[in-house]
Amino acid sequence: MKKNILILGGGIDQIIGIKKAQQMGLYTIVLDGNENAPAKNVADEFYTVSIKHIQQIKEFIFHTLDKKIDGVIAFGVDIAYIIAQTANILQCNHTIPQEAAALSEDKFQSKEFMKNLGISIPPYAQISSYEEAFNFIKKYGFDVVIKPKDNSAARGISYINSLEQLSDAISYAKSFSKSQTIQIEKYFSGPQISSESFVINGKVHNIAFLDRNYSNQERFFPNIIEDGGNMPSQFMLQKHKNQLHFMLQKIVDALQIKNGIIKGDLVIHNDTLYIIEFALRLSGGNFSTVCIPASTGVDFLRIALDLHLNVPIDKSQLNITKDKPVTMRYKFVEDLPPKQHGKLISSIIMPQQTPSILAANMHIQPQQQLPLKTTSHASRLGFVVTTASTISQSQEIAQNFLDKVVIQ
Repeated sequence: MKKNILILGGGIDQIIGIKKAQQMGLYTIVLDGNENAPAKNVADEFYTVSIKHIQQIKEFIFHTLDKKIDGVIAFGVDIAYIIAQTANILQCNHTIPQEAAALSEDKFQSKEFMKNLGISIPPYAQISSYEEAFNFIKKYGFDVVIKPKDNSAARGISYINSLEQLSDAISYAKSFSKSQTIQIEKYFSGPQISSESFVINGKVHNIAFLDRNYSNQERFFPNIIEDGGNMPSQFMLQKHKNQLHFMLQKIVDALQIKNGIIKGDLVIHNDTLYIIEFALRLSGGNFSTVCIPASTGVDFLRIALDLHLNVPIDKSQLNITKDKPVTMRYKFVEDLPPKQHGKLISSIIMPQQTPSILAANMHIQPQQQLPLKTTSHASRLGFVVTTASTISQSQEIAQNFLDKVVIQ
């Protein structure tokens, strides 16, 4: 008999995960607040339900759902707490405890938690006024980052290197905070890396590291926008990997996580590894769905799905069998002539794909309006993931492909 998996989120980035579940013989039930979500015609069953509102999910479970659910998962959606809540209601939470998920989504409490464990993190503070931010800067100096404590995808975040920017940055961050709570953090220079790890029987297994690309940031300032990244990491030396394993294991032990996924946003500053944030979910932006399998040979989504279904994992599944260069890059409105910014799109013409193109798609579609500016990861226009014999070649293929995307 097929197992039934409830998948929260049916956007473009979730399609690969849904198809992987179906390839594994699972019956997919997908929820998304968009009645025309891309997964609507892919899932075995699709329901228009907001995955950001637990009450709507409860109503679906108690009044619409007619099948036993064996596991709950989301692919690259920052809703670890809702995943845990939903799985608990359905009595099939095989991964992250609800209390741990809640803590991971609170940027300030998760920092306090890591500090108390002795984890290396940049200086930070929760603030509510200009004076508190000023005092932090007086103590730690520029550069700093102002962010809402309860949002994701770079929403509401500002990079600050002068006092003239401070008031606007505080107001901007508050406008993206449901609790009107913000924090300030010291910006540490150095390579930034995304990590993706499994927790299996309480033990951390680091699988992949991606060097995040923040080139040409000046065009986005004061926003901080990631433009994909490269694998394998050129900056994560073995000593850094050892440091990360030690820190993540402390986090997992303290949160009493037996099985699941833990992702890290990291920076190597003065040759020391620091954790900026951690999350108890699969990475978005094609890192877990496309980049990791292509670069490492690890069938990351299969293992993640099995963990959420309480299927035992054979350690041989974690073996790194490849070390292949992979690049991920995005298309931005800043790549287009200024006269197009904020305008309605009439058509999009995609270049012909070659074997070097692992995945490519546009988030924005015809008859939708272009943003005036890229202010968060949610306003990136589209993406491409490429591979080649070297990282430099893979980057060149990615850029050439994006340059040929025609948006009219």
